Amino acid sequence: MCLQFAAAQQIYTAVSKIAATSHDEGMVRDAVAFYNALIDSEEEDFLENDVFAVSLMNFVDRTVGSGSMGVGEDIEADIVELLFGIAAKIRLQPEILPIWFTTASSDSDGRSVTQKVDFAGNTQKEDFPLCYQLIDHVHHEGRIGDFARTGLLYIFESASKSMTLEAWIVNSDLPTLMATGLGALYSQLSRKLSVLHPPQNLPLILSLSDYSDMVPNTHAESFFGEDFQNHLVTFLSYLTFWQDVLEHCRSTDVRHTLIDHFQILFLQQLLYPSLLESSDADGGSSVAVLTYLRRILDALDHPELVNMILQYLLALADYSASSPRVPRSPAAVKRRQSLMIMNTTDQDDDRLNPSLFNLVDLVLGSTNSRNAQTVSAALKLTTVILSKNHGYALGSLVKIMHTHHKEPLRTIGSLNIELETYLNLAINIGGEDGADEAYDSHLKDMQTMLESHPCSLKAIELPETSMKSQGYFDSNEPSVREVDPHYLMPEDPLFQSLIDLLLRFLTNDIETNLALTETIICMGTCSQLRLEGWLSVDPADYHFENVGLEPEEFTNENVREMLMAGRLPTWKTSASPQILVCLQQLQIQVEALRADLPNWDEHVANRKTSFRFHEEMHDAMKMSTPQQKPSQPPSDTPAGSWTPQIPKHVIDSSATPSRTQSPRGRKEALAERRNTPNASPAPSRFGGQTLVGSPRALSPLPAPEASKRQATLFLDIDANFANLRHSEFFKRRIRFRRPAGSQEVEVMLSKYQPPPQDDADDTTPGAEQGASQDDVREASLLHIITNVVVLQEFILELVALMQIRASLFSEVRFG
Repeated sequence: MCLQFAAAQQIYTAVSKIAATSHDEGMVRDAVAFYNALIDSEEEDFLENDVFAVSLMNFVDRTVGSGSMGVGEDIEADIVELLFGIAAKIRLQPEILPIWFTTASSDSDGRSVTQKVDFAGNTQKEDFPLCYQLIDHVHHEGRIGDFARTGLLYIFESASKSMTLEAWIVNSDLPTLMATGLGALYSQLSRKLSVLHPPQNLPLILSLSDYSDMVPNTHAESFFGEDFQNHLVTFLSYLTFWQDVLEHCRSTDVRHTLIDHFQILFLQQLLYPSLLESSDADGGSSVAVLTYLRRILDALDHPELVNMILQYLLALADYSASSPRVPRSPAAVKRRQSLMIMNTTDQDDDRLNPSLFNLVDLVLGSTNSRNAQTVSAALKLTTVILSKNHGYALGSLVKIMHTHHKEPLRTIGSLNIELETYLNLAINIGGEDGADEAYDSHLKDMQTMLESHPCSLKAIELPETSMKSQGYFDSNEPSVREVDPHYLMPEDPLFQSLIDLLLRFLTNDIETNLALTETIICMGTCSQLRLEGWLSVDPADYHFENVGLEPEEFTNENVREMLMAGRLPTWKTSASPQILVCLQQLQIQVEALRADLPNWDEHVANRKTSFRFHEEMHDAMKMSTPQQKPSQPPSDTPAGSWTPQIPKHVIDSSATPSRTQSPRGRKEALAERRNTPNASPAPSRFGGQTLVGSPRALSPLPAPEASKRQATLFLDIDANFANLRHSEFFKRRIRFRRPAGSQEVEVMLSKYQPPPQDDADDTTPGAEQGASQDDVREASLLHIITNVVVLQEFILELVALMQIRASLFSEVRFG
């Protein structure tokens, strides 16, 4: 009866006026509840009443619109949720769309009046006020942004069911507002960025090094600042919303119009110019651009957006092919032409052209930088491209040679001798302590990485399995680029930069080494990249000694081939792969340290024990302390969000190094990303030889006592680590000299005492000292020992990579 009275007397018009003019939040809250009650009641069909629609939108405009009374955030969220509910109803009941959306103004005869359309489109809020209210709130965080973005998704999805709405969106300024909004959020990000961790909250592996000696750029904003993180999260949320819109929108014209605006107004007019203007000389703008590009590519999985960005920034030859080839309507064609005209500069010389300077140039220049932050940022971006979008890197970022033979040429005998060679290197550099457990952990992690790599999907899937379902996107649209079997060219500039960084491994800062090892491992996880020449010996260089029995003596051909394949080859030094040669050079440096410094092996073993103990304490705390996980905020997974086909590469990988708690931290990152149990068991294996106690003692205690015990333990741990950092023995600085043009590094030990460090010198660990042609670097003994531990873990990862690849992809011959 009440609902019938409300519908008959149209009391909602009075409620709208009273609440909007009362300037009382309580009144507004009651009005929202009133409208919710009317909408939820499906008896009087309020949503099909045009008077109801007008009164509701007038109420919304006066309370949360531009120039409104201004209400609290909770009330604003309730109002946006109300709008979201209407959008959801329109999605399910397309017949009510004409009530909330009206076409362009008409003349007295009812004919539509055509207005002039420029590149920004028509602004006609009176046609679809619901849509404009939603787009005004998509930038907000929390409930407001979540409801607004999801409601707008439903509006775009409804465009495929209404030709009128489809044409209106193409001709309106809605795509322009979305693209300029994205650009505005990007422009709020700092132009100069420092990615140094705050000294008061350093991860363990960084604290046991010279990381604290690195001088931050006072003119750059900290990546870990709260304000910057808020801006970055808001920008990435809106970027994710873009790909959600493209996935939900089934209208070809609308989707292409949105992509055109993204390409011209954001990619070409904002993102690429920021890349072009970045510089390593100002100490932060290159770091900023490299970091933003990495986060953008890490957040995006939609093939059309990824294809557009990488084709353009990498200046690939077939960039023109990325333009949609599906026929468009005349309105959509005209809209794109208007955009192109507005983007054309007056002089051709002023036109930005990625063929002159592109992302490849920026990455290669940054990996050779003297600024450790720039190097680390470039390596992390390279890792994301190689892992998620490997096909785009081939021929641009990485120079390759295609191979046409598919049968493996390497033999099981060569694999065995190569594995043994690398394992001996790892043991000689870091000792046997904990090596077996670490290798077992790396085997499990490597199998997960290889199976999840995009290039591996085709190699291990069933023949009938289709990667994409029909209708995923138009058949003529760009999809995942095909990757054919290929070799790495020995003179590849990027790989040579990686080799140079690897040769200076002991003096590099820890974060650079973590990024470097991850890039090399990521390069090796591509199933189509052959290992010969850079990680494995080329089969053409095998040399077999006379083993006594001639092959002709075997009558069974299979037995003969098995014995032939099982022989252990040798090779000349000149035929050794580049990674192996570099690691052998590092072994010579470690041997020089071992020969000169007393108890070297004991110090390395203690450092590994410290890392393992801290890791097990961390695991034990997670098991013994109940984890009160807050409910996942809607902003992380909004309703209707698109689940990407390819797993996300690294969740929040820029917040910390890839391996922060210990050199095996990449395992933790993988485990957390896939919500799977940790690969290594948590109970201690040290038999009581720990720093302060066993983590098993934590679990039986009640929660308050356990918390006290944990706090005491970690205070003791911090005290022990502080003693290490301030020990005069570990503070001793050691210099390394690399003659100009040489691939050998000399360790300058007792025979050379370095002078006191001048304040005018670059104090960044691993930076060049002096102006001589020789590359002279120095680091503390504390720093070098930590790098030796990281180096051993890296070599064990390489061994695990070669072993798992051989079995998973059948890369070696057994006969």
